[in-house]
This record gives sequence, C-alpha cells and structure tokens, in this order.
Amino acid sequence: IPAQIPGAKHVTTNNNHHRAAVTLSNENDEEQQSSSASSSSSAGDEVIYRPTISDDDAASIKSRSSTRRYTTRQRTGDLPDVHWRSIPMSHLRAHPNFQPLPPPSQLSALPTKEHVRYFRQESWQWDYLHRGRCTTSQTAAALGFLESKAAHYLGIPNSLRRGGYSAWQRLREEVPSEIENLTELERVLCEGRADNNNNNNNATATMSDCAAETYNSWRPGTKESERLWISSQQLRQRRHNNNITTSSTSSTSYYRRKPFPFSAKYIPSLTRDELRQRKMYVEHIEQSPSPMATRMRWGNAQEATSVLTALNYFCGLDEDTVIREVGMCGAGFDPDVDNSDTNVRDGALLQGLSIGATPDALVCHSDGTVEVLEVKNHCPFVWNKISPHYTGNKGGGGGGGNRNRNKKKKKLHSNRRRRHQNSRKLNDDIADDYGDGEPAKKFAPKHYLIRDFHLERRIPPVYIPQLMMEILCVGNAVDLDGNAQSSSSSEPLCKSAVMVRQTATKGAIMLRLNRDEEWITEMQYFLGRFKKEYVDTGIIPEDNFFWESGGERYHKFLERTKELSESVEFVAFIDHQKIQRVVFEHNVK
Repeated sequence: IPAQIPGAKHVTTNNNHHRAAVTLSNENDEEQQSSSASSSSSAGDEVIYRPTISDDDAASIKSRSSTRRYTTRQRTGDLPDVHWRSIPMSHLRAHPNFQPLPPPSQLSALPTKEHVRYFRQESWQWDYLHRGRCTTSQTAAALGFLESKAAHYLGIPNSLRRGGYSAWQRLREEVPSEIENLTELERVLCEGRADNNNNNNNATATMSDCAAETYNSWRPGTKESERLWISSQQLRQRRHNNNITTSSTSSTSYYRRKPFPFSAKYIPSLTRDELRQRKMYVEHIEQSPSPMATRMRWGNAQEATSVLTALNYFCGLDEDTVIREVGMCGAGFDPDVDNSDTNVRDGALLQGLSIGATPDALVCHSDGTVEVLEVKNHCPFVWNKISPHYTGNKGGGGGGGNRNRNKKKKKLHSNRRRRHQNSRKLNDDIADDYGDGEPAKKFAPKHYLIRDFHLERRIPPVYIPQLMMEILCVGNAVDLDGNAQSSSSSEPLCKSAVMVRQTATKGAIMLRLNRDEEWITEMQYFLGRFKKEYVDTGIIPEDNFFWESGGERYHKFLERTKELSESVEFVAFIDHQKIQRVVFEHNVK
C-alpha cells in the first residue's frame, strides 16, 4: 500500500488512474511536484519506491560494486548439434518461390548434353559426372592458389592450404566412355528411360517432349506443400477474411495484424522425440571428435537454411523472383561439344579439359537476369584447448601438431605439448576424485566451444575461383527448353554471383561478385597449362608450381584475385532475428 511506504506520495492524474510516484522526503515542495508528475507518466500503475540513502551507505555500495568481478561463462559442450534449427532441403523444395529439380527417376531423356544439370546433387548421376572433370572443389588447387607461397600472398588460412596433388589425382581419373556419346550417356543416366526394346524414333521424340515438360513443371504434391508452407499471399488473404486491419487495437490480434516477415510461413516444429533421436546420432558419431568433420557436417546441414535466407531477401524485393535448384553445369564446354566460336576458344585455352560447377541455386529475377547463388555457413563449434582430445591439430583429435611451416614451430609445439599435458593432468585429477562415472564426465573439460563469427564485407580470395567457375559454367543455358529468355544472344545471361555468408549467432551478409572476362580467360589458361604439363604427362606437381614458371603473368593473376576479393559489391546484411529457421515446440529446449 503506497500510504505505508515512507517517502511515497499519491498523485492523481487526469486519466483517473491512481498512481504512486516517488519523492524524497528531504526535497522541497516544488521539486516534489515536478518529480511526481514525471514519475507518474512513466511508472504506470506500478508503485516505485526510492528510499533515502545516506552517504556512508552509498560509499559502501560503491566499494562493493567496484570489487565485484563478473565473468561470462564460456559455452562449451561435447555434442555439437550441426542440425540446429535447420530446414531440410526436402522441405525447401516445397516452398512456393523455389523451383526444385525432379527426382532422377522422372528424367527420361537428355535432349542435349547440358541437360545433365537437371540431376540433383545427392543423386548417383551427379557423382558419376565428376569423374575426370575439373570442378569447383579442385579449381583453386589446380591454379596453385593453395600452395604455400601463393596462399600466403592471398591470405588463405593454413587449414585450407594443400598442394595440387588432389586436383592432379582427380583429373588423372579415366573419363567414362559413355560421357563422350549423348546416346550412351542418356542410356546410363536416365532412370526414367523406356525399355530399349521399345525405343524407336517416335518413342524418342515423345520422351524428349516429356523430359522438357518434367524439367520445368515438376513440383512436390499439393498436400505436402500445404503441410509445410503457407505463402504470404495466403496469410494476407486470411487476415482479409477475418477483417483484421492495422487499426485494430485488440491485443489478441496483434500478431495477426503484424505483417509476416518472410515470403512463406514454415509450419513444422521440432519435437522432443526428434531432438532425442538427433542427440543419439551425435553421440554415435562424436565418439572420436573431429572439428573438421563437424565443420563439414554443419555446412551441409545448414545449406538449405542459407538458401532460404537469400530467397526471403530477393522475394521480399520482388515477389516474381524465383530461386531454382540446379545440378552440375558446364557439360557444354566438353571437348566433344562444338556449339559456338566461344566454346572453340575456351576449348583451346583449356587444352581439352572438362570442367563443371554446381551452384547452390540460381536466382532468376523477373527482368530475365540470372545470378549464381553460393552459400557459406560458418560453423560455430571450435576446439576447446583444454579438452583431452586437443593436441594442437586443427584437423582432428590425434596426430599432435600441425604442419604450418611456421618459423616458431618448435616453440609453438612445446606450448601445445605443455597445454596438452596440463589438460591430461586435470582429467587424471578428476578421475581420482570422481572415478570414471557420470560425475567425472560432468566436471571434465568439454570438447567444443561456441564462437561468435564476425562477418567482413569481402569474399575470401580462396572462393573467387569457385564463383567465377560457376558463372562461366552456367553461361547462357539457364532455361534449356526455351520457356524463359532466349540464350542465343552473344552476351552471357549470367553476369554475377551472390554469396551468402551465414553464421549461427551474428546474422548473415550478402555480397555480389561481378563477372570478369579477363580473369576467367586467365583461369582457363592456367587450368589448361596444369592439364598439359602435369595431368597429360603424369608428373606430380611440385611445391609452389606456377609461382616461378608462371612468371609475371601468374603474379598479375594473383594480384587481380586480391583486387576482386576486396572490391565486391555489398548487397545486404541480414540480422540474426530475421533469419528464418525451424522453431521448437512448446516446452522443448
């Protein structure tokens, strides 16, 4: 009761609400009235009491607050949830603004060789097409960017540095003979192909027509889509049918009146049983912890969520924008394909090398322009340095010490050995005190820490070859069946790539890299040299190849790569709260 609180005073305002404001008993009447009026306007129906504090009490409080130390507890654990709030790719395919690829069993014919891009990434056909082909995973290595000197010049981290042996080994693989013949390629890859006994000319023409229809019109079932998504148009229609307007003041209709921030509402939620099953799976695969494997699993599991982030942004600007799924592009650049003078020129530069690239998606704008979409998910889980599994090797739990060619390698390794011995001693002490049961596991150091990844307005140089290769391979053949803008123009239809770099705690950033013809020509030249000098001759690439033999032309190529990395176009920053993810059911944590 305000009357029973010393120093409190009643104030009655014009809105007939009984409020209490706080005034100090030793102030004058004029100060009491002004402070009461201001307190009543901000305190509402709450009674706020500010007692009078003596000088001695204030000094003691100040001394206690100055000596108190607040430390934030590190977020640690043993079971990294790589599927944290992720939306699976199978659900994204049912999104109203996403154009998915049909299942491989629905594809019955290949009208052209470039039509192999309609096979999904997880299909065996997609893996089959990688044999002997230089794809984006091998491009940087084949260009020598991952060698020690070039990587140091470009600022590529040690964890990504490796020689050109992996690219040399991939390109040395024997290319399947069926790839050189379109008829044989269709027979091997197309699961929906009719029986060979009934394969006459009329049947072939019919299959080509069916294939064109399947490529452009296939979508998941209506019931499945309605079970997973509610489009923003449907949400607006529901508000209109319920006569909910923005002027409504009802508290129950507030969230209905508020415009939905995404292009569609995701219906499923995470249940307790699903969370329990996921935990059992992580316990099984984390018996021998490896941060590199965890990083790879995080990137694969969160890929569809990052694509959805780009979809919500571009569709928010233009509702007619469509995000299209795509498989491996670039089969039209194969040596046996001769479609235009451009392909002849590119083939001469590549020395007969087969190339390919698989973007995460294609952004098809309403004005007919197309952009490559590539997403990178930065894993929040890193090694805990006092973990018993940590030995200084960033790639895994064992093997002590990394080969980073550091000048202070001996001192660095001695510090790591000392830190590892201390963590072992700490674990032994815990085992002596608590045994080997649950208490020991509770107090033992955890394997992983959660880091906050701060984003920069740049694309790391190591990703420039990947994006440029995707731009080159997408080329003009975006809509191979002629339902969109014609691809017969001399200029390429795909002129840029958008990269989404998404984190778990700090939002996402979207950057655009424009097509650079001179850089693409240089890339083709050095890839052709790699094939001619090492792949065709069977000679394993030496350390820092192209650094000396490439001469001034190679150093200018590296310099231009750094310039492209720093001069990318900033598109948008997506706040953490504005990233659409799966939500938990009530009382599920």
